[in-house]
Amino acid sequence: MRISTSQIFQSGLSAMQGAQSKFNKTGLQLATGQRILTPADDPGGATQSVQFKAAIKATEQYQRNADYAQPKLEYEEAQLIALGNVLQRARELVVAGNNDTYNPENRKIIASEIRQLREDILGLANSEDANGEYLFAGTRSQHQPFVVGDDGRISYVGAEGPGAIREVDITSNRRVATGDTGAHVFMNIPERSGLLTEAVLRPGNSLNGVAGVELKTEIADLQRSLNSAGQTFRIRFEDDGGTLMYKVLDPDGNAVKDQNGALIGGPYVANQPIEFAGRRVTLTVPTTTPPTVPADGDEILSRPITQVDIFKTLEDIATAFETPATDETTRESLSQATSMALTNLDSGLDRVNEVRTSVGLRLDALDTQAGLNDERLVDLNSTLSDLQDLDYAEAISRFMLQRTVLQAAQQTYTQVSRLSLFDFL
Repeated sequence: MRISTSQIFQSGLSAMQGAQSKFNKTGLQLATGQRILTPADDPGGATQSVQFKAAIKATEQYQRNADYAQPKLEYEEAQLIALGNVLQRARELVVAGNNDTYNPENRKIIASEIRQLREDILGLANSEDANGEYLFAGTRSQHQPFVVGDDGRISYVGAEGPGAIREVDITSNRRVATGDTGAHVFMNIPERSGLLTEAVLRPGNSLNGVAGVELKTEIADLQRSLNSAGQTFRIRFEDDGGTLMYKVLDPDGNAVKDQNGALIGGPYVANQPIEFAGRRVTLTVPTTTPPTVPADGDEILSRPITQVDIFKTLEDIATAFETPATDETTRESLSQATSMALTNLDSGLDRVNEVRTSVGLRLDALDTQAGLNDERLVDLNSTLSDLQDLDYAEAISRFMLQRTVLQAAQQTYTQVSRLSLFDFL
């Protein structure tokens, strides 16, 4: 087989270049500490490396989420502890105020302290965390969640409903709420006395949304209100030949009678109370021209309150203590007011304990998952290291061998290049 001079030179050059390429690649591996420099070096390993790096980034983000949620929940827990202490103090004052040894002046002092406790709770409800975000505002964390109206009533204006609480992922399939809404903690407390009622305009009422229209419910007769506790009534307005009449019905539409057996009803007089079943309902309407009055067929529902807020409970009992109990009737009213307050304060304390338990469980979940995530990160990084990190002992041995191969190729090429015929002419 004839081999040309150009073939000799070309094959020698190719051998040197191949040896130099391998030598250079090993040198880069030693310099970077990486076994896989390009996907072509190990397609399967490169794919797995990308997947493991993504898993590591996600797990690190889960850890950051936990680090964000933990101080917020710890601060909420501290506020709930303070809230429980304030409610417990209010309960002690209510029990003391119902003692017959206290005179009206003593009860006014108690009422003053209860109102101060109410202000303290308002401060807790509007507390901010270290980032300046309102703790109990839900996702509206930049806005103050509780406001005081012109009538002194405290209202919640924070986020409510689905999505009202910010949640963070601590695993790919587990989320933890970073707080609770003020509506849940302070406002929507189960009403357990069974005596409190509210009056609302029935859906479709012509007065719905009319400015200046208000409804007020009071206890007119304590014993009769106790007897009707838990019942719902309908006040229906009807036009009778140009005269607006009202009558009181039960939920099925049957007429309600008073204690003397007479049907409850008569001509409607604007802004005058309507009494039935121990309750007094007053519909306040604007005195305009023409006057604002209910339309034919309008109805008002008088129904039990299913929820009461902490602020109203404290306001009502403070007002009751400020009202002198000078006879048997007013003393009985005070006794009933304290009973209602104690029942609903206990309900509020139950809610605080319920939320504290929830917060504690979430903090425990964060601690547990943080430990699991740390272990997962160790495992992921170890596996990724096995995939992509260089075995230095093997690489150095290979580097030395490839250097020897390259030197041999270079020396061989030098010797072969001298065999040209022209060197002998």
